[in-house]
Amino acid sequence: WTQFEDINQVDGKTHYLGDDGIKLFLPNTFKKHTSIEYLKLLDSIVKDDKKMEIERKRLKFMRETEGNHYIFFDNTINATYTLNTISYLPISRQDAKFILGMIRQSQEQTSLYSDLEFEKVTAKHNNNGKTQIFKAIFKIKDTKLNQEIYQHAYYISSNEKTVLIHLIAPFKIYFDPFLEKMIL
Repeated sequence: WTQFEDINQVDGKTHYLGDDGIKLFLPNTFKKHTSIEYLKLLDSIVKDDKKMEIERKRLKFMRETEGNHYIFFDNTINATYTLNTISYLPISRQDAKFILGMIRQSQEQTSLYSDLEFEKVTAKHNNNGKTQIFKAIFKIKDTKLNQEIYQHAYYISSNEKTVLIHLIAPFKIYFDPFLEKMIL
């Protein structure tokens, strides 16, 4: 699923999030997990306590955020997909700039107590009149282990619903075709 030529040929599975009336379209290799299952899974994979603490804080924030949260994990490439529902909030270009600033501030704080460096790859806002999308991709480099991962953040508002999506993967992924098949 990480390499495809024709977006009409994207292979995947629909996940119905009944509490929120959302239909996700994800690659077949993603499996849904509870927060507890996901943390146990990460404990078996991640050996660095600092990185686990960062992910635990992110999950705690997800659980404390208004709305529902969903976690999917692809164990073939160790990619995590999370989705939070929040109250409907149309996303203007100004809002997108504010969101980017908040993300960057959080990353700077994380960099102070970890070996992680963050680099913005792209940040875009799109509004077709019906759907507003803010997309930001960051490369995260672990200077101690000399490893990189990519954080893909999507904030989408449509049909009186808003979702926050984070995809964390070992490389940059063109995920837009999967998002295009999502129904809010």
